[in-house]
Amino acid sequence: MLFTLHGATFLGLKAAGPVAERAHRYASRLALPTVLVAGGFLAWTLVDAAGGNRGTFPLGALIPVAAVAALGALAVLPLLRAKRDGWAFVATGVTIVTATLMLFMDLYPRVMPSSTSAANSLDIYNAASTPTTLRVMTVVAMIFLPLVLAYQAWSYWVFRKRVTREQLSPTG
Repeated sequence: MLFTLHGATFLGLKAAGPVAERAHRYASRLALPTVLVAGGFLAWTLVDAAGGNRGTFPLGALIPVAAVAALGALAVLPLLRAKRDGWAFVATGVTIVTATLMLFMDLYPRVMPSSTSAANSLDIYNAASTPTTLRVMTVVAMIFLPLVLAYQAWSYWVFRKRVTREQLSPTG
């Protein structure tokens, strides 16, 4: 639901005319249910972390992250009403990033907790690759990450403007 809201705010940013209006209308309809679902997820994560049966991060470390996520989710409603689609997109992005961060903080050091026994959980230590693999992947990442970032920057530059009906209609 949060990703659908995020996509609707992005579509409102990149489109013009009826498509942007429809995206804004859908985003406005999704905002309140998304805030409720995201708030429930944040509350569940804090309760789960407080129980101590999952990760090793202290509860105090999760509370500021939860506060930022909640503020981001709550900010979407007034921003959409004010037709501030760019800031609504930022708010949903902040909520996505902080909710993901909370999930990882709650699970740490586990990657995949076992439902049968904590001893069967996959954690960061037994999921890690060998040192040779990590060295090779570091070199590969150092070579290709700048290329991927350059392509993303070029792609953003090419598609930076809003799309209008006039741009899509055939000329001549």
